[in-house]
Amino acid sequence: MIGFSRAATFRNLSGPALKALYNIHEQGRDLVPVSGPLILLIDGEGLLVVPIVKALTPRPVHVVVGGALGQVLAGHSSGLGGDLTLVSPGFEATQAALSLLQNGQAVGIMSDFSSLGYLVAMTGARVLPVVITGAGGKVATDPPRPRSKVGILYEAPLHISPNGDPCALATLQQVGEQVRQARVDARTN
Repeated sequence: MIGFSRAATFRNLSGPALKALYNIHEQGRDLVPVSGPLILLIDGEGLLVVPIVKALTPRPVHVVVGGALGQVLAGHSSGLGGDLTLVSPGFEATQAALSLLQNGQAVGIMSDFSSLGYLVAMTGARVLPVVITGAGGKVATDPPRPRSKVGILYEAPLHISPNGDPCALATLQQVGEQVRQARVDARTN
């Protein structure tokens, strides 16, 4: 439960600070499930994407950070850079995320995380797409200017029903396609 406490403390301390510094607009906050395993699919670019998600989501979130943002944030505090660093091939981040989800916690995923299907199939976690806008400056390493408009949109949770062995490639591909299709369907409605 140490991780849960750290995520909750970060949220409680940084949320008011970010709201005072930026003009933050939230939508869909009531769609976030308050309990149970939850995977947040984070779509956004900028230095403050991870802190915004961790500070403003109505429940503590642990974030898997990889790709270019992970490289930019390497060496920073876990609050800024995410709790779980995705280092290829991603086994450590996958095991850490699986453990958190099995304990009913929330995990945010920033980049193309090939283990998404495995995590959903193993835990039955709901998938909640989150879109962040305005979280970066002119350069990837710059934060937005103070009083800038930053948006966070929580979309409706996706209920994915995997069929088959959660370790089978066909099952993982099926779950990945179900998530992709559900996101497309949600955007067209």
